[in-house]
Amino acid sequence: MNAVDHSIRPLCFSHVDLPREFFGGVPIHSGEGVSASPMIYVLLSGQDDDGTVHHYLVDAGFHHEKWFHRFGFYDWESPETVLEKVGVQPSDIEKVFLTHMHFDHANNVRAFPDADVYVQWEEYQGWLKALAVPDLYTPLGEESWITSSFDRDDARVFGELARDHRLKFLGDDEELVPGIRGHLSKDGHTFGTQWISVDTSNGPYVVAGDAVMWYSNVEEMWPSGYTNGNTYNMLLTYGQIYEYLHGEVDRIVPGHDTLVFDRHPSWKVGPNEVAEVHVAKWDTSRRPAG
Repeated sequence: MNAVDHSIRPLCFSHVDLPREFFGGVPIHSGEGVSASPMIYVLLSGQDDDGTVHHYLVDAGFHHEKWFHRFGFYDWESPETVLEKVGVQPSDIEKVFLTHMHFDHANNVRAFPDADVYVQWEEYQGWLKALAVPDLYTPLGEESWITSSFDRDDARVFGELARDHRLKFLGDDEELVPGIRGHLSKDGHTFGTQWISVDTSNGPYVVAGDAVMWYSNVEEMWPSGYTNGNTYNMLLTYGQIYEYLHGEVDRIVPGHDTLVFDRHPSWKVGPNEVAEVHVAKWDTSRRPAG
């Protein structure tokens, strides 16, 4: 495997309009109105010495209709449609690295039938415990705070993955494949959110998921307004990522920041954006001609 040169392509599969403080933080971005934010998963591609190409996905998106209605998502496209924009099919994805188990990052893992799914053990056991809390803590049913971004049906899906030996548990700073590692943010955005470091010929990058929702979280050192975790630990994670990248914040791929498509080469196919944060030396750009 070419361990030090992976291509990194953030792929938007939907949009949502939410108050800016949801991502940027309260009260620093309160009263600034609503903005459109992308829902993103990230394609990582590497090559063996013999020329064999491997494709991995950071996060899997969502599919369940109830989430469309609850948050008012729009521009949703299937993984088949999204991945086709860069010449890949869902069956080409060998591994899915989940940053965490919120529905918008984990709900569509079944769309990748040949992929093993990797998640931090702290994340998995945390959600199993949360699902067992007394009714006192869920007065609004599924829309109560603890499950406001977690699909209870996903617990069954993950059980099926474990049954089929496709669910892989991680600890902190574990190698996922050569040149790609998972780093634990314990009790950060969720119980066991992880951020993914990716080695390339142009140095390291970080695919953050919701460990960093917007660039401003790191640039202003201000946690997002929505979390199921500990905001102080979120802040410490921002610092860890900042130091890991020696302050080069543009090397972060945030979970929901439209600026990723401004700060890196990007284009639109249909309603949604594609970016190329890094194209490996063995690879070529997927940007359409013209």
